[in-house]
Amino acid sequence: MKAAARLLAFSALLSCSAEAAEDYRFELDEIAPRPFELGGYFEQKFETLRLREGSGAYRLAWPGAAAHEWLLRNTSTLELAGKLSAGALSSDLRVQASQQDDALASRTQWQQVMEGGLHWSLAPSLYLDAGKRVLRWGKGYAWNPVAFVERPRDPADPNASREGYVMAQGEWTRSFAGPLSTLTLTGLLIPTNDNLNQDFGRRQDLNPALKLYALAWDTDVDLMWRAEGARPQSFGVDFSRNINAALEVHGEWARSLKTPHSTLAADSSTQSGSINANSWLIGSRYITPGEITWSVEYYRNGMGYSADELDNWYAFLGRATLPGAPASLSTRAQTLAQSGYNKPNPGRDYVYLKSSASEPFGWLYGAAALTLIGNVGDGSWQLQPEVSYTGWTNVELRSRLILFGGQGDAEFSSKSSRWRFETYVRWSF
Repeated sequence: MKAAARLLAFSALLSCSAEAAEDYRFELDEIAPRPFELGGYFEQKFETLRLREGSGAYRLAWPGAAAHEWLLRNTSTLELAGKLSAGALSSDLRVQASQQDDALASRTQWQQVMEGGLHWSLAPSLYLDAGKRVLRWGKGYAWNPVAFVERPRDPADPNASREGYVMAQGEWTRSFAGPLSTLTLTGLLIPTNDNLNQDFGRRQDLNPALKLYALAWDTDVDLMWRAEGARPQSFGVDFSRNINAALEVHGEWARSLKTPHSTLAADSSTQSGSINANSWLIGSRYITPGEITWSVEYYRNGMGYSADELDNWYAFLGRATLPGAPASLSTRAQTLAQSGYNKPNPGRDYVYLKSSASEPFGWLYGAAALTLIGNVGDGSWQLQPEVSYTGWTNVELRSRLILFGGQGDAEFSSKSSRWRFETYVRWSF
């Protein structure tokens, strides 16, 4: 009888297990890729700026505008992304529209194509692509000296949405058994003329570039090259390696040949020529046992200006933008600004340090971070504390304060604003 009872109990258990299995059954069609996908986000951002209304940078940014101590700005952004797949062929498009308003300026951008094109997978290891693309060359978090074929990122917001360049590219991948496990070769063309990729260069050229990626001995390595064309010839290398689960190290090195370079002397004269510039970066990321992530980088900008050269620029900018200054000086200041002096991080040496934590102090769905960017040459700095919250479905709230400081006329202490506070809400769909 005991044996029979045990047999019945075992049979009942099997029956329950079978019923449970039926309850958790799913169809493959439910997880199959959809032929059409549509998504995007709407973002509303509010900013408060405490301005340096008497600075040359202020007068350069808003020539002829009345002095404002404070500036309130609001920006609405709508971004839509769609993808259509049909076997080996797929097409995608990402467009953005935005409206920005403040007391000094208003800007509207409608139907700006950020990215999109056609993708053809000829085989699992080979594809061709044509369209407008945002690439990511390099391993750095804040800067990428080897980013030869993309628009630069904002070190203060590296993950911000960017616009791509029109290009054609192909990629071939092969896997191996042994220390060298993966090899990928990418080739691309970025055509330029008066109507296409104008901010890459106006010279009519195809601007070919190559990247060879290898995963060898558990280390990611890339070799990059861009031919001389609308921009100077450049080549470089990067690497990234996880030392263990908590520690990662990475680096980049790039060399650009015969790069145009203009320097402003103390007497306001300009020396123009070309240089062979070496730029490099070394960095690391460490996750503590308490799950705080520390990221640090040192960046050497081979095209950058020394502290004395930046001093000459800020002094000249102050004179050239004064009310009543000759128009020729103002025009020259605009030209020099575009040539390199007014680019983000125009100095030679920078340090980046960021500490971030997910759900600090038990704050569910919250995150906090503190970022420091410093110009080693002139001692100026940018400090950025921020918090975010994602407790509501598809909604992100984020606020950050950006403080600028330094002694005298230095990079960050000569910005058009003393500090900026911004907050936004983003709804993704």
